[in-house]
Amino acid sequence: TMQHSLETRRKRLRYRTSHTGTRETDILLGGFVMEYGDSLDAEATGALEDLLDGANDPEILDWMTGRNPLPERFRNGTMARLLEYVRERTGS
Repeated sequence: TMQHSLETRRKRLRYRTSHTGTRETDILLGGFVMEYGDSLDAEATGALEDLLDGANDPEILDWMTGRNPLPERFRNGTMARLLEYVRERTGS
């Protein structure tokens, strides 16, 4: 992914996170990317790409909503921000 510009990667991320196949994931993950997408740096963009490449929608949804703990490999500042965003939206 590094050969693409950050802008291209952000655009792709916006598309992918609003077409995950799970409506709740689209709303929460897609909403996060819509809100912060333009300010995501290369590291944050990479963290979200890694999440999408390394997990499926039900897993991501369970992690975002706290049904299951986030695996060690996905624990980073970007995911912490995402989980905080989800908590604010869902009140959980």
